[in-house]
Formats: sequence, C-alpha cells, structure tokens
Amino acid sequence: MKTIFQRCRFNLFIALFPALLLFLPGCASVSVGNINDKGVAPKKLPAKIFVQEFTAPLENFRVDRDEAKLHLFVQAERHALALNLVQQLSKYIAPAEILAEGTPLPKGNVWLVQGTYDRVNQGSRILRAGIGFGAGGTKMETRAQVSSLASKKPNIFLSMITTGGSGMAPGAWAAFTPAFAFYWPGAIANAGGASFSGLSLDRKRTAREITATLSEYCFQQGLIPERRTRRPKKLGALPTLQRPDFIIPKTGL
Repeated sequence: MKTIFQRCRFNLFIALFPALLLFLPGCASVSVGNINDKGVAPKKLPAKIFVQEFTAPLENFRVDRDEAKLHLFVQAERHALALNLVQQLSKYIAPAEILAEGTPLPKGNVWLVQGTYDRVNQGSRILRAGIGFGAGGTKMETRAQVSSLASKKPNIFLSMITTGGSGMAPGAWAAFTPAFAFYWPGAIANAGGASFSGLSLDRKRTAREITATLSEYCFQQGLIPERRTRRPKKLGALPTLQRPDFIIPKTGL
C-alpha cells in the first residue's frame, strides 16, 4: 500500500511539474528602507499619478552590454519600470500614466513619482540555474520619491530606497544529494526556477514595493481604507500577511 501511495505521489508531481516551473521565481526579494514622510501631506487621493522614467547613470549598470547596446538596454529598462509602476499604481491607488521626458509638469490634484537607479547587477543566469544560493545573483537598488503638484513647486511628501535581487534559491546541483542521487525532476525544477529569475522579476517587485509603500502612507493619512492597503516589505522586518500579488516572471531584461 505504501509503495502504491508513493508511486501516486510521484505521478502527481510529474503531471503538475510544468505548472510548478512557472511559480519558482528563484527566491527574488525586494525590500524598502529609509522611508521618509515629509512636507505637507496630501488631503485627498490624486485624480492622476504621473510617473517619470527613473534617471539611470550608465556607470551604475553592470550588465553584459557596452556602448550602443548598453544605452538601448538602459532605455528599455527605464521604460519597463515606469510601465510596471503605472500598472501597480493604477491597480491599487489611482489612475497613472507615464510623463514623457521634457513634458512640463502638470498642475493640480496630481502626484508625481520620480527616482534613480543606484545599482543594477545582471548577474549570471547560468550560475543561478546551476549553483544558486547567491551565485550569479542579480541586484537592483533604487531611490524613489513622490510629490504633490498641487502648489507652484512640487511638494515631496514621501521618499524611500529599494534594494533586492534574485538568485538565493538552490540551483540544479542541489537536487543531486546522496539521498536523491540523480533526482532529475528536482534538478530540472531547481534550474527552471532559477533561470526564470532575473532583472525583470526584480523590476516588477521594485514597482510593487514602491506602490505598497505609497499605499501604506495613504492609509496612514486616512486616504484609503485598510482593506485596500498594500503593505511593503521593509528592510530588517518580516513581511506582513496580505493577499498575494502574483508575478509570473519572464526571461529577458
């Protein structure tokens, strides 16, 4: 009977294996810190939130590209993060859109999200898939601030830093233990999860944590009810329990 049960468990694993790979993000984690609320707190939610693409000094990017390809990579990264922020902000706080570079700042009951890339390390997908446990891990660090544009000059009322990366999950080699010699399903699962991780997942989580920090601030100011509030993962603190915001990672940036 025990042998039959074990065989059924194994067959179930094989059947669900393709779906499991989609949800093995390689232990990506992004946290926020240095959260500083200052200036004059807004009295109500904005009619719209504008997002400027983050400034991105090229020397802060450690990726496998140079010269023209590096410029294109950074340009695409900046735009992708802005799009991720627009999606998250629109979903949890207020309608949002990208404010094109060079466009004069609008006035009125609107907010502006700006930021800077302080560090981007692409890591190595091969090392993450094969070894893991931090080998070949990625790193993304940003500074972000939110301003109200209701007055003549932008009023910065919230600022923060974000930091995190991917690659702490075990790679394929971890499945080949003495107890499970040549356990190929585990090896493939480890390698698949680690290979899905990368800057694209770090970027999505960065946008999510910036939005969650702003969401918590809005709740503290009485602008949104607790049931709508997202809680950020703060540096040095355990993450709070909340409804998960699923992210299916993609390969690429």
